[in-house]
Amino acid sequence: MLNKTSISVCFLLLIGAPFFFIGGQNLELRSLEALWNLGHVLFFSLVTWLGCLVFQYYRPETPILTYRIYIFLSVLIIGASIEGLQLNIVGRHNFDIADIFRNQLGCLIMLTLVSSRMKQRKKSTVYLYQLTAVLLISVALYPLSKAAIDELTALNQFPLLSDFETPFEVDRWEGNSLLSIHKGIFRHGQHSLQVRLLTDTYSGASLASFPGNWQGFDSLFFSIYSCDDNLKLTCRIHDAEHNHQYSDRFNKRFILKKGWNDLMISLDDIEKAPVDRLINTDKIKKIVFFVSRQEREHTIYIDHIYLKRNETEPY
Repeated sequence: MLNKTSISVCFLLLIGAPFFFIGGQNLELRSLEALWNLGHVLFFSLVTWLGCLVFQYYRPETPILTYRIYIFLSVLIIGASIEGLQLNIVGRHNFDIADIFRNQLGCLIMLTLVSSRMKQRKKSTVYLYQLTAVLLISVALYPLSKAAIDELTALNQFPLLSDFETPFEVDRWEGNSLLSIHKGIFRHGQHSLQVRLLTDTYSGASLASFPGNWQGFDSLFFSIYSCDDNLKLTCRIHDAEHNHQYSDRFNKRFILKKGWNDLMISLDDIEKAPVDRLINTDKIKKIVFFVSRQEREHTIYIDHIYLKRNETEPY
């Protein structure tokens, strides 16, 4: 049973297994993170291929559907066990259901490919399996394609950082609030980001994926629509070297009036904000808009975030 191909697959699995517990954290680009996550799909597709080989060699009398259910459930158990180990070894705070999905997706892709190569299949059945395999592979590649497209879009848009007029742009944002693209209230173009601020200690939205080299620019501009008067909103900006201390980042509080607020921050103020150093304006990492300890929920709309070389330069 152990031919050169199966030995090579076993070797690849042995090499790949440790990477579930090392590496992959703090990747700079979403596309790199998506590419790394494809390792789950590849690893468990190879595990599935070996499982099919074992059943065909040692238990050829086992019905095809039965042993495939066994393999599918085995992959689920192995993947769940790895996630459990990662909670203790890697220090994750929760179970990553997305990784489980990728594991099972890799399993389904290989089961479908194996089915398409079985003898005595009708051509129409083979084509159906092949089409299914292509669709499953497309699902696996979709996050990588989406991230790569938006990263290229962001580079082409720069010095515009976010304007919500292109596909996948909402993926640049994260936060402990409810985020959605909104059409109807906008400052520029036809869309804005609707942010439903919650009553948590801190609630807001973070622009976490954008070109971070701001050298040569003088000002950061952005527009925020508030549904309430006198809402206190803080803007926080930090670079890649931020040590997570309040004194090591830029913070500025704005008091928003009801309606649109067109706001500006000097990059000189951002650069000089830390107590003991200068912010590296060629490595800006994140822009955060948040409120703290609100008695009720609020809704704001963020739009048209961009850089200028000086206040008079048109954009």
